[in-house]
Amino acid sequence: MEEALFARLWEEVDFDDHPHQGGHGPVPEGELRFSVGDEAITIGDDRLTFRLGLGDDGEDSIHRWTMWPVRMNEGPERLGEHRWSLSPDELGGQLTRFVNGCIGRYQESDLPLVVEERSVLGSLRARLQPMLPGWTWHLEVDNKPDRMGWYVRAPADWDSLFTIFVGLGWPPDSGPPSPPADAAGFLLFERAPPGELDRADEHDSNRLDSLRTVALCNEQRGALSALATDPTWSHRAEPHLLPDLPGRVELWPPSMGRWPLLVARSEPDLADGDVTVWAGAIVSALQPAISTLPARIDGLSWH
Repeated sequence: MEEALFARLWEEVDFDDHPHQGGHGPVPEGELRFSVGDEAITIGDDRLTFRLGLGDDGEDSIHRWTMWPVRMNEGPERLGEHRWSLSPDELGGQLTRFVNGCIGRYQESDLPLVVEERSVLGSLRARLQPMLPGWTWHLEVDNKPDRMGWYVRAPADWDSLFTIFVGLGWPPDSGPPSPPADAAGFLLFERAPPGELDRADEHDSNRLDSLRTVALCNEQRGALSALATDPTWSHRAEPHLLPDLPGRVELWPPSMGRWPLLVARSEPDLADGDVTVWAGAIVSALQPAISTLPARIDGLSWH
């Protein structure tokens, strides 16, 4: 159960807070350390140490354990106390019994609830995870002012930095709406810009993704070009609307210098269940493009 708990806490860490050494996956690397004391669990591997429960002993990522999920702070706190608490609904029956056996039952809290937010993000994951086998999921509620949701990273053995963001979005100057159903579904299919590395070990993945992008945007055989109404869409530095997909869905050519290749927003008045159906339709349309990402492409050029 210790490894399962570590994996679940790892998914709560914002993608941009991942360590600069080691993998991005939820499987522990190196020795898994686990201890219980002072109404808290401390668990960590060679990359990060988590605390679940009360107290603050300087762990990298601190998660409160409450009856219902609540907003602990306004964020972004980055590493430190997570913006949202964890509750039994997020851990499930087995892990909840394990945690309660270690540190007792969850805390009571009168802080603002994030039950609806957790629910819609959980539904999105349940809908899309079977469509993205092997991809890793990372919750993001602290990092950007215009969205909350999941960053989903391509499988490690693909040697790719491509990600899908899926969740809820709103204008960046308005703040998150309440209830979250007032927000629109928001989805990005994106990659890191050429030559911009967060970690030294990303060089080869970044180079391969540049070549994959050329292939995806090829006007004759590109999987993204197959979605376009004009196969020369990538020759112009402007968004290209895909009217056959629900909501507002655009291809963004690399010449825009903006590294989402597809940007999608649903209609703003969709119910939670409709948002998950909408996101499923967009990821279904992306399946031919996604299927090209495992390939190691050589012999192409930006020029």
